[in-house]
Amino acid sequence: MNEPIALWGMSISDIISIVPALIAIYAVVIAWKTQPARLMVRRRYAALKPVGISRRESKKRVGDLVKGASHGPADELNWLARSYPVQSASSESGSQLPLPTTFALSAAELLRLSGAYASYAADLRRGSFLGTTSTPVVERETATATATSTVLSEAAAGEPFAKRSELNGLRVDSPALDRQLDFLQFPDAESGTLAFDTFVSYRKHRVSPSSSADGDAPEDPPGVDLTGLEHKDMDCSQEERQLLREKLASQHTFDGVLPRLVGWRGERSGDNGRLRLHLALAETTYGAVILDHYPAALGEEIRDVDGSRAQLLTLSSLLITSERELLFASRSRHAGSHQSQFGPAVNGNLELRPRKGVLSDFDAFGLPDPRLALAREAVEELGLILEPERFQTLGLGRFSVGTRERGTTVLLNVAQTHMTAAELGEQVRDADPMEGRWELGGELMTARLPKPGEDVEPMLSWLLHDTRLTPHAVLNGVAVLARFFPIQGEQIRRLARDPRDPSFSTTIMTLDG
Repeated sequence: MNEPIALWGMSISDIISIVPALIAIYAVVIAWKTQPARLMVRRRYAALKPVGISRRESKKRVGDLVKGASHGPADELNWLARSYPVQSASSESGSQLPLPTTFALSAAELLRLSGAYASYAADLRRGSFLGTTSTPVVERETATATATSTVLSEAAAGEPFAKRSELNGLRVDSPALDRQLDFLQFPDAESGTLAFDTFVSYRKHRVSPSSSADGDAPEDPPGVDLTGLEHKDMDCSQEERQLLREKLASQHTFDGVLPRLVGWRGERSGDNGRLRLHLALAETTYGAVILDHYPAALGEEIRDVDGSRAQLLTLSSLLITSERELLFASRSRHAGSHQSQFGPAVNGNLELRPRKGVLSDFDAFGLPDPRLALAREAVEELGLILEPERFQTLGLGRFSVGTRERGTTVLLNVAQTHMTAAELGEQVRDADPMEGRWELGGELMTARLPKPGEDVEPMLSWLLHDTRLTPHAVLNGVAVLARFFPIQGEQIRRLARDPRDPSFSTTIMTLDG
């Protein structure tokens, strides 16, 4: 008599009998694995449909998240900027610029979106039949929706700030210095406008030199990769591209990602009543800055550029010593611009991408934070550790200097220290030789602030006429004085026209390290 065939101690009939159960278990596992994505699509669409987001957009976003797309409030806002029906405004050059959602939309629209994301987060927390709301991707999505709702609500709290400083909108031309200064937003000591909070709207839309072989890139819509980066070419000729490639090959030149200022406005926060500068940022590159801000940087030809395409925003901060002196620092001959002049003690740019040894300057929401950048630059350039909260934002200025640099906007700041100039000079020994010390020259300059009741005009005259100062230093110095003293626009114009007042003097200190 034949023995029944057995496998692992089980007969074929026994194995056949459990196959349905195994298939059912397998189906449950597959359903559990796919349930998070389905849950997120269903609940995302239900929450965002009332504000105009289609099911297709919701499904694509969830699909990208499951594939590993960047997952945070800034990334969500970047996705929203492409999915929500809004987006562009004319630049100074007449082109259409995609704007961040939190800058482009009205307060009412922002609050509707904030409510939609709060509803989405609440729906995700409710749980599901298979318990998939506890999976990592859903937990991250819940946290992101909550944080996105918060940012949208904070953006909506900004109310237009009508009162203007006497200096706002002032333009000062100095033919003898071949320089033009624009005072965009400044303090007003007389009215009590001493400083500003900042609120940053950010969109990952990058303008950089064309990679087209003939330099004639078509005006196609920008592409979008999995990180959410949109890109638009800046047209340039084949000769410009070759010269730019040679320029960027220098050991002191790095084609990094830099902030592009696509819009700004003064606001009063409805949450706390404080004044704030609302900055709308996108991205450009150092190559684009060379191409569009520096007319004489490539070859022998002086190119007709004004910075309206790259739209660089740079950062500057003066330091006030314990002896009530403003601190300026000389720039080395290796610095990328304004070599051998004196600039504000802290200069630099927002880091929008992490690189080896340097973290990006993003806050907890993934948005650029100028104060974090200034604190990092202070360590790199001066070896000075300052908490980001010590930096006070004073306003915005813009400058052009002959054929050297045109159309650069500067975010102006100040920080008060408890150290003397000599002690700050000692700190330079701790500066980072790779990231900051090489840009710093061998000298510091101090300029004593007037005491209350003293005449401020000698110092203003010095700022407006001293050829040793970078335009950043001039704008930053005037902003500091406007923070402490009532200053009139006509006063600035008059002092710029008149000869320099020789009664004001500064002190130069040589650095040891």
